[in-house]
Parts: sequence; C-alpha cells; structure tokens
Amino acid sequence: MKISEFAGYGDKMEQLMRSVQAGRIVHALLLVGPHGSGKRTMARLFAQATVCTGRDKPCGVCPACKRFLNGTHPDIHVISPDKKSIGVDEVRELIDALSLRPYEGVRHIAIIEQAEKLTPQAQNALLKTLESPSGEVMFFLITDAPGALLGTIVSRCQTVRFTDLSVEDCAQVLERRGIDPLRAAELSGMAQGSVGRALEIQADGGYRELRESVLSSLAALKDRASVAGAATPLEAGKGQEGAMLDIMELWARDLMALQSGAAPYQSGEAQRLSRLKIDGGALLKGVVLARKQLASNVSWPNALENMYFHLIETGLNGR
Repeated sequence: MKISEFAGYGDKMEQLMRSVQAGRIVHALLLVGPHGSGKRTMARLFAQATVCTGRDKPCGVCPACKRFLNGTHPDIHVISPDKKSIGVDEVRELIDALSLRPYEGVRHIAIIEQAEKLTPQAQNALLKTLESPSGEVMFFLITDAPGALLGTIVSRCQTVRFTDLSVEDCAQVLERRGIDPLRAAELSGMAQGSVGRALEIQADGGYRELRESVLSSLAALKDRASVAGAATPLEAGKGQEGAMLDIMELWARDLMALQSGAAPYQSGEAQRLSRLKIDGGALLKGVVLARKQLASNVSWPNALENMYFHLIETGLNGR
C-alpha cells in the first residue's frame, strides 16, 4: 500500500512524508483519532518508507522493506500494552535500545501503540528522551485518547488528526479491497465509516450472531421485571463486553438519527430500528455509564443490569 492510496489523506500524508524524510519537522508524531481510522496503518507506512532503500518509497521489495514487513528490522521498535498499561520498565528498555547506533539506517523508529495506556511514570521517563534524544530517532505515538497523555508529552509532538470516512467513501475503499458492493455498504454502515473497524467485523465470524443477540436483548426490555431476562443472554459473553457496548452505541446513534428525521448509518435496518422502542439518547448515555462502571471494576452483569434499569427509568418507549 502506498501513502497516496490512503483514502481521505493521500495528499496531506504525501506532503508530511516528504517533510519527515527531509528532516523538516519535529522528531515525534502524535497520531490521534478514533479506533479503526488508520492511525496504526499510517504509522507503519511512515516507518516503512523511512527505512526503505528503494526508489518508490515504500517499495515493499528492498531488503529493508522485507525485514520491516516480516517484523525483523533491527531499527524498528514497537511497544504496546501487554495488559492494561505500558509500564516504565518497557519504556526504559526502549530508551536503552534507542541509545545505540542504528544497525542499518540513519535512525531508529519507535512506534508506541495505545500511547494513552502509558503509566504516568512511563510518560515521565519517555518525556526526557522526547526532549533530548541521544541519537537519530523518529517517534510515532498512536492514541484514541490524547487527553490521557501529559501535556508536556503532547507539546513535544506534532499532532496529526485522523477521522473516519463517510459511509460512502468507506464502502468504496472496501470494494477496492475485493469486498462485494452490498456487503461493503453493510460493513461501512456498521463501522460508521471506519475502514479498520469494517475489516475487523468482516474477519469476525461471530460478529453477526453477537449483533443479533444484542438487538434481541434490547428488544426484550419492557419494564423492571424484564431486566434480568433481557440481560441474561449477554451476561455470559465474558471478553466481549466492549464489542457488545460498541454494537449498542451504533444502535443508539442510529436511533437518535431516526428519531430526529435523519438517515441512520445502518441504512438497511431502518425498519427494525423503528420497532425498537428505546430512546436513542438514553441508550447512548447508558452505554457511557456501563463503560465507566467497567473501568471502575464493576462486574459486567452488574454494569449491564444497571444500564438496563437506567433505560427503564429514562428511555424506554421514548420517555
């Protein structure tokens, strides 16, 4: 894939790449945007183009590109959360590696995925290197939540913002990747214009079944007495809590669109949406509440039932 082919960003990113290669920008880029908007793909394209020794960068065929694509290039360093966070020890190991001379190219490339999960101690350790790296280093920090980063970290980086595409543009990208037009339209609606998220859904064989389970659960919600029965089918989905809430958020946004007279993302689901007697705004608030409770270590069954009671009290049948 070439940077010029990156839907929605081609010209902007080509210009930025020329600046990177000419050394005309700061040595750290902060790539910010929603999940699936292309931040990680773009960081990898920048990194590959930077180490590429071919003429048309990234060429994909030179020895450096092949090592990059195989994950064995010695000057590329990637760290990502092992579990819930990236700790200070991982950052210190990275800093030690960056202090050595590059093995092949003119600089080291450091890619930090989900940078918002750096602990405060890790961010402070990284800050010193961002301020005065010991050698030639290019940093790519990737995040969905820049507000979780120290202001001093953000100020040392050049921020590049990503947004999702329109549903129509997303579908065209998926079609160019060989997906049937009808399926591409369906996927782009489910992913709200996020190419990355659409590809994840396409690859997830159980997504459609999970989506139907979520819709059935919401449709079964009638009154306080129905909460336990409506929630039970979803409470067993350990490990899928985030996916279920993402599906609910999409239904909520489409309900809000329909209830305000606009077109939903899932254009083929208008009829089923109209039968779902839940206020879209209340459902969206319920999703936010559930995510906060999960982050505070509330169990999924309790968070889900709390959310459903919230809907009964504030948003069932449009109340």
